[in-house]
Amino acid sequence: MMTDEWIGGNALANMQAMEMLRDLAQRSSDKAVESLGQLQRQQQEAQTQLGQLQRYREEYQRKLHDSLTQGVSSSQWRDYQQFIGSLDKAIEQQQRRLGEHQTRVDSGRQHWQGERRKLNAYETLHARGERDAAYRQARQEQRHSDEMAAQLLRRQQDARHSQQS
Repeated sequence: MMTDEWIGGNALANMQAMEMLRDLAQRSSDKAVESLGQLQRQQQEAQTQLGQLQRYREEYQRKLHDSLTQGVSSSQWRDYQQFIGSLDKAIEQQQRRLGEHQTRVDSGRQHWQGERRKLNAYETLHARGERDAAYRQARQEQRHSDEMAAQLLRRQQDARHSQQS
């Protein structure tokens, strides 16, 4: 009986430790998903900025085309070309930023998935521990019930023997 109590106490400590680990993994997973959301918002902002730059360049290119049909001076042509060149550089730079954001999002997604797998593992172990504890409890109750039935049977047998004597 002492062994069962020790095992039961040990199991309780293990269950409490598993719950603590599961809670920590849940918090870590929650933080990872929050971080991933922030990274995705930053990526979306970078994508929006890139789109704005590209639309602005297209608009400016149209203005240049319209001006060319009406005639422009060489200095105006040079100014248009320089401005379009600086827009092209800004677009390239924004495309690099967008690529960096995509890399961060991919990394954040992998981190979150790893945290989620860890949480799932702890939840599985916790559920297994609860099933084991319920099984041990049922076995203990069955043993107790069997002992009670055996004692009752012995009393009934003793009572019959004493009536026959």
